[in-house]
Amino acid sequence: MGSSDLILLETEKGTHEFAREEIFSVFHRKLHYNVVEKDLNIFITKDIENLESLAFTKRAGLILGDVDELGEISKIKLRQGKFFVRVIDSGKCHGTEDEGEIGNLLGGMGKISFSDPDFVILAYHLDRWYIVEQIYNRNNVEKAKRKAPLRPFFSPVSMDPMYASFLVNMGYFPSGSILLDPFCGGGGILMEAGIKGYRVFGVDIINEMAVGARMNLKYFGIRDYEIARADFLNLQFQEKFDGIVTDFPYGRNSHISMEREEFYTKSAEKMHSILKDNARACIVTDNTNNLRYFENYFNIDVVLQQKVHKSLTRNFTRLIRR
Repeated sequence: MGSSDLILLETEKGTHEFAREEIFSVFHRKLHYNVVEKDLNIFITKDIENLESLAFTKRAGLILGDVDELGEISKIKLRQGKFFVRVIDSGKCHGTEDEGEIGNLLGGMGKISFSDPDFVILAYHLDRWYIVEQIYNRNNVEKAKRKAPLRPFFSPVSMDPMYASFLVNMGYFPSGSILLDPFCGGGGILMEAGIKGYRVFGVDIINEMAVGARMNLKYFGIRDYEIARADFLNLQFQEKFDGIVTDFPYGRNSHISMEREEFYTKSAEKMHSILKDNARACIVTDNTNNLRYFENYFNIDVVLQQKVHKSLTRNFTRLIRR
């Protein structure tokens, strides 16, 4: 029991595989912090930065202390100020009826305020009680503003910002990386990468999409970008990239001018030629059979599936250049 610089992350229910992969990518792989999985959607790690960049994290807080029994919570000290308590208990043996008691144990007499709190205390009942001061509560409104229908340029096949953000995070690219989307469409993935501070380069064969991507990136305040109207397979690049993030074309509106086998084979070869050694490509494809075309150039590191609807399953894949 005692205070620490550890943070507890609570992720959205129903997204466990994606949330887990994202947290381990951002904290363990990128920042080299250990991550402990405490429950199905609860993780503990060390850092108080980059929380806004996480796609599936719902809330986070600084762990003030942890105890075995409810009565021991009185040993945990809070900073001065008004607060209120919320109980989160996946086992459902404790709930809102315990919030008042926990508030009193934390010295809340005369300090409880629901209308004007200085901070919020989250009491997680897991293997023991974790008392957490909330430092992050996801703003769904801001992410909703980036959904395709609300952008200056609308593309109906654009990926949801939450999953586009995840695609970038699963690459655990170092700060300052230059990322390429070779099939950028309206720029949805590039927007999420640009918001995270990466330099972004987009390519699309359709002029309307390239123009639309520029409109969207500019609208959301992203300045460090370049968009080219070109055929990725024939475009000559002046530099190698730190990473690739893309949703491969599929469906009726894919504008693929060659057979799928040839398209994927040439794409894999091209991606390999323009990536730096050991760089990562985070791609989405509608069929895992397409991944065989990358096996001569990349190690297939992880594949996660999102069922969008009956006829479409997206396969989020991390490839590592050999």
